[in-house]
Amino acid sequence: MIATFVAFAVVSTGAALVHASSDDPSSTTTVAGSPTTTVEVPRITTTTIKPADIKLPRRRVQIAFVRVVLNEQQAYFYNKKRKLIAKLPVSTGLDGSTPIGTFKVFSRSKNTFYTERPQEKMHFMTRFTVGRNGGNIGFHGIPYVISKQGRIPFPTPLGVAPSSHGCIRMLDAHAEWVFNNLPRGATVTVTRSRR
Repeated sequence: MIATFVAFAVVSTGAALVHASSDDPSSTTTVAGSPTTTVEVPRITTTTIKPADIKLPRRRVQIAFVRVVLNEQQAYFYNKKRKLIAKLPVSTGLDGSTPIGTFKVFSRSKNTFYTERPQEKMHFMTRFTVGRNGGNIGFHGIPYVISKQGRIPFPTPLGVAPSSHGCIRMLDAHAEWVFNNLPRGATVTVTRSRR
């Protein structure tokens, strides 16, 4: 069964709240003031992802290899011995805009913006390839805009469904961890599934 997945919200504490219909495929949930995006996803129930729920290594580690699995909306981080260091929820590109393949990290920026709309800002960008329209693709925190009401984060269904222009969105705390531990030249592989 497929549920219609409509609204997502990221609260200022960094927790991602994901709401979806669970009984009626025609029902939807919206969050006041958020842009509405409709995406077909497998039937789910309400899920809360908190940074405290995912334990990152306390000390600095050197990530040697990352595997992003699109149908899981998860990223797996490994050390040089191919031992799993962390598994983190992500939100990848809509309409297949996250390139599939094996790439190398080539640059990082602590603060950056979406080239086509500079008002869309994000933190901790770690770039590993170029997208189909020529823009850089990488890991980064949840994008936001500044308005009269303050910082407004973009709806991002972490670990559930794609929502980006092609990049790999993560909680800011996770994007900062990647930024600090994934060196230039490290390998990033993006696959449709783990098979």
